[in-house]
Amino acid sequence: MGQYAEDLLWVVNSPSLISPSGEWLLLSPGQIDPQQLRLFMDRQASRKVGLYFERLMLYWLTHIRGVEMVAHALPVRMDGRTLGELDFLFVDERGRLTHWEVAVKFFLHLPDQPWQGSHFVGPNSNDSFERKTRRIFDHQLPLSHRVRDDVEIREAVVKGCLFYPPGGCPPSTLPPAMSVSHDRGSWVHRRDLDQVVDSDATFQILAKPFWLSVNAASAQEASWMTGDEFVLTVDQTLQEFDRPIFAVRWETPTGKITSESKVPHRFFVVPDHWPGKR
Repeated sequence: MGQYAEDLLWVVNSPSLISPSGEWLLLSPGQIDPQQLRLFMDRQASRKVGLYFERLMLYWLTHIRGVEMVAHALPVRMDGRTLGELDFLFVDERGRLTHWEVAVKFFLHLPDQPWQGSHFVGPNSNDSFERKTRRIFDHQLPLSHRVRDDVEIREAVVKGCLFYPPGGCPPSTLPPAMSVSHDRGSWVHRRDLDQVVDSDATFQILAKPFWLSVNAASAQEASWMTGDEFVLTVDQTLQEFDRPIFAVRWETPTGKITSESKVPHRFFVVPDHWPGKR
């Protein structure tokens, strides 16, 4: 079906990272026109995961749901200062003026010592689940009050994945607003890479902006590595860039990737000094 279509399905149908506040319309493959989607995405290509996610969301709202888009990425200014921007302002199928702030985020769980007050930290350790949700709910969503006084619905739409150490699981008490039903992966320091690498799996490092969906169709077109090749590539990449690496592991006992293979498992490899700085 193609990378764009698979990613669009993930954008719409994947679990939310925050507790949903309203109804949600799912997407089926038959609703997607792959050629139209490809042309739409290629017109404003970006390597940034967030902008890629937002454009897929724009396509879904305008070309599939057919909502009346009032504004997209609308700057909000006061006294010559830009306070922020509205991601989406639209009239939904029921005629309600709706303000959405959208984001795709990936957070790694630190089960023991928190980092800067959080147990859920981004690959860029200056980011955290709590910081992002505070920004959305306390700053971004209230901005539409300055633009329109007839907004009926204000919602945050946050998709993504939470990553746990191998064998780890969500804590008994989650941060406020975090959904129990979230996508999950794992993460390891480089020194613990042997916990996720073995000879019965193949691996691929995921390049931005294609961090959203992983599926058999896209995997067949990708460059996959054996465990030894993957470890060598990780070491070379960390030496050059010294930043977290996003990868996928697919158990393939026969050494071949087929549609019958197991669902791939996404994980981060982080430098041994992470979340601190070298």
